[in-house]
Amino acid sequence: MSHSDQRGIIRGCCLGLLVLLIVLGGSVYLADRALAAPTLGAPPAGPSHGSTETAIALALGTEMAAQLIQSPHGVVVLSEEDLTVLAVANNPHPGAFRDLQVRVRDGLVVVSAQVAAGPFTPTGVAHISLSLQPGPNGPVIAAQVPEVDIGMLGLPGFATPDLAAQIDDALSLDRLFAIDPRLSVLRSDIECVAVVPGGVAVGVHDPGAAPVASSCAA
Repeated sequence: MSHSDQRGIIRGCCLGLLVLLIVLGGSVYLADRALAAPTLGAPPAGPSHGSTETAIALALGTEMAAQLIQSPHGVVVLSEEDLTVLAVANNPHPGAFRDLQVRVRDGLVVVSAQVAAGPFTPTGVAHISLSLQPGPNGPVIAAQVPEVDIGMLGLPGFATPDLAAQIDDALSLDRLFAIDPRLSVLRSDIECVAVVPGGVAVGVHDPGAAPVASSCAA
């Protein structure tokens, strides 16, 4: 075997080893980022309207009825604690998503959960924006998910559509408004939704009044 052939074999082996080291290094880096604990800040804050979905609906119904006696428009705020209770109650995969918590950060709803992934339990974090869209039974909250992370690792965009649909279902107002008759009669009169400091504001109007889309930000 000539010296040039030997040098070629050595270069090929070194190149293969270098590629292997890069792949292994990248895998270790990605694993480290995925298993790292994200910075979420303080636990979900109140005030709490109840420890169950039913209790929250009844409390909001009472609050909304009192407001509409005084004004044609009313706004209630679901706190981070309330949103956490609702997220747990409507968790689509309780075996896969554990310790659900909901916070508000930088104008977005931030939902975190421990995700079952074999022997590991990384923290999944969905950053969610909300808007009010027309629906067949009245306005509905629509969720957009601009960012999803596993630990400190961002997921590619193709991973978010199914998650957005699940969040849409979990944040549906139909179940919450159906619990209390005082809310159910206002289901088609929701006029706004907004992420506000500490929670999500939902506004309704008296059936005889025109909707004011900006009332949640007042």
